[in-house]
Amino acid sequence: MSEPGSYQHIIIHGVGLIGGSVAAAVKRRWPACRVTGVGRNPERLQAAQVAGLLDDWCTTLREASVDSLAIVVVCLPVDHISEAVIEAAEVTPPGVLITDAGSVKQSIQTGIMVSAAASARFVGAHPIAGSEKNGFEYADPELFAGRPCVVTESDAGIEFEQRCQHFWQSLGASISVLGCEEHDRILALTSHLPHVMAAVTTMCVSPAEISFVGTGFRDSTRVASGDAQLWHQILCSNRTQLLNAISKAEAGLKQLSAALRDGDHDTVVAILEQAAELRRTL
Repeated sequence: MSEPGSYQHIIIHGVGLIGGSVAAAVKRRWPACRVTGVGRNPERLQAAQVAGLLDDWCTTLREASVDSLAIVVVCLPVDHISEAVIEAAEVTPPGVLITDAGSVKQSIQTGIMVSAAASARFVGAHPIAGSEKNGFEYADPELFAGRPCVVTESDAGIEFEQRCQHFWQSLGASISVLGCEEHDRILALTSHLPHVMAAVTTMCVSPAEISFVGTGFRDSTRVASGDAQLWHQILCSNRTQLLNAISKAEAGLKQLSAALRDGDHDTVVAILEQAAELRRTL
């Protein structure tokens, strides 16, 4: 892999927390790079420009003047990414790389396969970074620094794949290459299941009991405060892999429950020690 270079034009479709952070990261590293925002809300896009994240913006990519070697980064909710990728392939020059930041990959890849033009230029990516907060106001130029980023196998060819890897690596991310199905299997366990468990844990506490929670509850349920519609789309888009992960969690809960019921202290301690040892590796 050659050294990442500078960039002339980055187009960000969806200027929220992730898209805004991409813009902030690009501006910090390459101040002369033109950053174009695309979105449905002109007022929000104008505000992002005033905040210094964007050089210009438009409400559809068809309106944009696109550099021949630009990169389009789609940072929309997962159920809108395929459509946006196909549109980008239709209205941008053939040398433009199209990537994304979606946390589900198989459904997105399947969605773009109906377009040969999109398949030839799209390389999926998932920077594993973020927050329960929303909006470009929380953009962080170092959000991706030191964080893992999965770049998925594609039909776009080695040139586009390397350009995609270089781009995310240039923002500070550590790159891994996975197939879409393997990505979704792993993220079901490491991201989507934790959100489900946080939501379920939170729902076990009544409003009358919430004032008695401590830091353990706050730490373990932080992600439950994320956007419900956004997470609904993610969970449903990865339904099969998530259901497998939930079954694994149910088996673990049943084992712990049986040990507690039977007074099997050794098994309870073993489960807790195994979890503690793994958590300490983070």
